[in-house]
Amino acid sequence: RKFAEQEILPSLKKNERQEKFDPGIIKKLAAQGLLAPHLPQEYGGLGLDYITSAIIWESLCWASLAVTQAAVSGPIQPATNLLDTGKEEQKKKYLPPVCQGEKILAGAVVEPNAGCDSSMIETSAARSNNKWIINGTKIFITNGEIADFVLFIAQTDKSKGLKGLATFIVERGTPGFFSTPQKGKISWRGGSEGTLRFTDMELPLENQVGETGRALRDALRGIDTARLFLAAGTVGMSQSCLEACIKYAQERVQFGKPIGGHQLIQEIIANMATKIEAARWLTYHAAYLKSKGIRHIKEMSYAKYFASETALWVTSQAVKIHGSFGTIDDYPVGHHYQDAITATILGGTAQMHQLTIGKQLMEIAAFR
Repeated sequence: RKFAEQEILPSLKKNERQEKFDPGIIKKLAAQGLLAPHLPQEYGGLGLDYITSAIIWESLCWASLAVTQAAVSGPIQPATNLLDTGKEEQKKKYLPPVCQGEKILAGAVVEPNAGCDSSMIETSAARSNNKWIINGTKIFITNGEIADFVLFIAQTDKSKGLKGLATFIVERGTPGFFSTPQKGKISWRGGSEGTLRFTDMELPLENQVGETGRALRDALRGIDTARLFLAAGTVGMSQSCLEACIKYAQERVQFGKPIGGHQLIQEIIANMATKIEAARWLTYHAAYLKSKGIRHIKEMSYAKYFASETALWVTSQAVKIHGSFGTIDDYPVGHHYQDAITATILGGTAQMHQLTIGKQLMEIAAFR
């Protein structure tokens, strides 16, 4: 929390107005051991449990979910995937500089026609003797504009569907690899997103990570970790709004008394606090199960779905309590409200998690 107050908040307003992410925050996080707390020590992490990691992420996102996500997303999702499925030489080459904040790793799955439905991935990987030829586009990629390495999924044989998907890693500067920043967003303005384009990009065979046909299965632990981060992060932003509303309601006087003395304001703040506490404990419970290696598909969806939807409600109510002041960036509630919109989409939409919960409870799949 102290790091968030001293290192993220001071430049947040300026960076959000310019749609700018300062990658220098990554090295500062690494120096404090906050960048990759959940990754093993042998690769540069701290080897901490997921409850501790969730508390760290919650505390950082109290300042900004978008900035924190851009800073720690490399260790959270793509690095976790690489840890699980990469060869030892790949892990030793890529993970230590990422954990130490020396290099930035991005994970790229989403495409113009492929979001939640990964079977629609069109980026192609054609085998040609001792190399792969990659062609395609990835969008809304966190740190896509600045990443030194990109872990991405491509289709090796469209006729095989999901069984044709494979994971690869590419370094910036590889011929045929292009990236552009994603600007003009209504939220996540303090973060970093980019569009990637692969045009006849050649990769050596050793740049494949894991086996062909297992790309999505291999990505699940990284995706699961990203969902835990988003659940914890949205709790953090909700907590920030609650604290801001309590302070404002104690100081803002209308109709002869602080607005916190009006029953309807107290009702909203009481509901905020209750929902936040429920979201926090759903998140910590999922983190506990994950730390213990206990199956937690349903519980992680509970946490991510409820925490992100709670954040959207809490932040919108926080703006209303602040009135017109809530719409300007001198107060924290406005930028949290903007970021909460994106948080409900990343890591699986609310509807995807509802379907996951339904399937786990009834053992009936609503989709294939």
